Amino acid sequence: MKPITSIPTPIPVSANSPIQAQQINSMEVSPSKTQSTPRTSNDTIATSSQQSSATIKEVTGQLTPEQKIGLKKDLIEMVEYWQKKESSADDMVSETQRILAEVAKEQPNLLNKRFDFTNTGDEIDIIDHDLTKREYSYLKAKLNASDKLVEATDFLNVAAATNKTQTQAPGNNKLYTKEDVVGRIHVMDVIEQAEKRSAERVRITEENVVMKPYDARSMFREEVHLNALDIVMETRVRFNAKV
Repeated sequence: MKPITSIPTPIPVSANSPIQAQQINSMEVSPSKTQSTPRTSNDTIATSSQQSSATIKEVTGQLTPEQKIGLKKDLIEMVEYWQKKESSADDMVSETQRILAEVAKEQPNLLNKRFDFTNTGDEIDIIDHDLTKREYSYLKAKLNASDKLVEATDFLNVAAATNKTQTQAPGNNKLYTKEDVVGRIHVMDVIEQAEKRSAERVRITEENVVMKPYDARSMFREEVHLNALDIVMETRVRFNAKV
């Protein structure tokens, strides 16, 4: 499995991507017809969450047919990019759970040990561990044998770098790449945090908890892999940024 070395840097879209995809497919390129307007959210190309659909229509109404075709293509790519992030987070979580279930049967004592793992860009490596050399080799081989896990964690390194580039403070023009992120996403820790967030979301829902405005818990999801994706996108990158 070859590691992912580069990817276009579209701005992520929100979780209502399937709806956007339907809207995108229905867009007309003829200047004589009304332009369909994709729904905007905090994660889309809209510069303000308060931007009105009237403003969007005014802007798109000034585009040439060629520009509308280009816009449609860009939006489709954004939807596909978001779907790839979701599927990669899902693969990261599900493959880790599957592998650990196998380890529990083959070497149950190993799960009593301390360890985590990360994608280094070339492979998955075991970190923060107290494993013996034999246990280390066994677990590392087990993890790297999963193409899904290797590809998913590699892609999420790229996605985290892309997100950092796109969300940095105005005026900064640093370009973050996968190399700035490799080794920073500790998968076991991410999944543990994601499971806690999922449990908290379930508790909030079942107990009808009323949260104050801007309560960070309002962003928690019931799905573990979506919480894991949120945590990965929050990964702090501070070093080696390219200008």
